[in-house]
Amino acid sequence: MKVVFHKNIADTVQLICLQYLFTRYKTIMKHIELWFKAARPWSLVASFIPVALGIVLAAFEGIFRWEIALLTLIGGCLLQVGTNLINTYGDFVAGVDTKESSITCPQLTHGMISPRAMFWAGVFTFALVALRGIYFVSLRGWPILIVGLIGILSGYGYTAGIAYKYQGLGVVLVFFLMGPLMVWGGYYMQTGVHSWLPILASLPIGFLVSGILHGNDYRDMVHDQNAKIKTSALMLGNKGSLILQDLLAILPFVFLGVLVVCQILPWPALLPFVLLPKLLEILRTSSEGYRGSREKLAMLELMAVKLHLAFGVTMILGIAANMIFTNLS
Repeated sequence: MKVVFHKNIADTVQLICLQYLFTRYKTIMKHIELWFKAARPWSLVASFIPVALGIVLAAFEGIFRWEIALLTLIGGCLLQVGTNLINTYGDFVAGVDTKESSITCPQLTHGMISPRAMFWAGVFTFALVALRGIYFVSLRGWPILIVGLIGILSGYGYTAGIAYKYQGLGVVLVFFLMGPLMVWGGYYMQTGVHSWLPILASLPIGFLVSGILHGNDYRDMVHDQNAKIKTSALMLGNKGSLILQDLLAILPFVFLGVLVVCQILPWPALLPFVLLPKLLEILRTSSEGYRGSREKLAMLELMAVKLHLAFGVTMILGIAANMIFTNLS
């Protein structure tokens, strides 16, 4: 009888422990999912593509170290995550994000995460980037220190500190920061030497990433005006914003064609031209958005993201294919 009694107690205790662990597991997984969404992983292509392009351009010139390439890509993505977290914090504090407007980042407006936690998570992520940067500086010296500092300060200052996004400078500065700066950084980490090749090759990518930001600003003109901030879309107005959105989608193809014609890039780099039907679709969508279709206007940011990804991937594949054909011949 005692044996049965003790066995029942042991089973009960074991059941209680399992239930507690299962509850804690669900809570932990919910927190992980919450922070995962706050990091906006779908936006990481904006940093992955330019860094990867810089690495491939270095390989195009015969230099490639996979361990440095991997660390550089991770560093670029961490920088993007830190920027996203501080961006969410800055938009909330400035009153830009509301329950109605914060579709992709509702963590603060819906009380899922505290503003303080969001801010320090962003700072912590930037600290991880800085730690990685110490190793990179030991490899490549002061140029990488400058690039790293510009990247961290610019990521923080997007909507916090000087908050240049609210001064109408977001589209212009993001063009340089996530175009030439990141492509050159990926290239320099591989080669250790300066070259104009990654800067020139980065221009199409810079236009595309600016198109993502401007598409966001174009869509949110009413919310941003109510928040009393300045964006490129508000400064240009509806007609000017339409023209800029179309230019940011067209110019990547123009500049890529010029780079190939001038023999700066090999002809297989023209592979993104298979995306011309997608470009025409974007132009039609922006035109319908200009004429008053809020649904079409809301699609512009996502379409810009998809074009940036597809253009970047095909451009990288084209350059990589040229390397393979050259080596085989």
